[in-house]
Amino acid sequence: MGRKDKKQKTHDDQDFVKDGMGTLEIRNVVQDIMLYIEENRNKMEFEDIITTLKDNIDKVEFFEKRYPMLYQMVIKKEGFEYQSLEYFLKMREGIIQNQMTTDEASKIVGQNWFDKYCKNKVDK
Repeated sequence: MGRKDKKQKTHDDQDFVKDGMGTLEIRNVVQDIMLYIEENRNKMEFEDIITTLKDNIDKVEFFEKRYPMLYQMVIKKEGFEYQSLEYFLKMREGIIQNQMTTDEASKIVGQNWFDKYCKNKVDK
């Protein structure tokens, strides 16, 4: 039970973390986006706020490419539920800790978010 066990346990998901952002970094970018939107809500059109995000906040462009679904949720005109971010990060930590695979988490998150955000629109 030395380092080898620990290394093997996390080996599968090293790329998941390595090519993305850390949990704190994700939180910070989301908070920066939310703050920027809020600060500019009465100063310019919403579409202009979103267009200027990348020019005013570091890492937004990478964040959008790496986490497109989360990015779309954060920039919704009607606002973002912070608990959704916490849910996303909890699932992400489950992957990092080898409690589930990326595919398993993706299916769970996808189904939950579909049920929450899309299902009612489709039913109507």
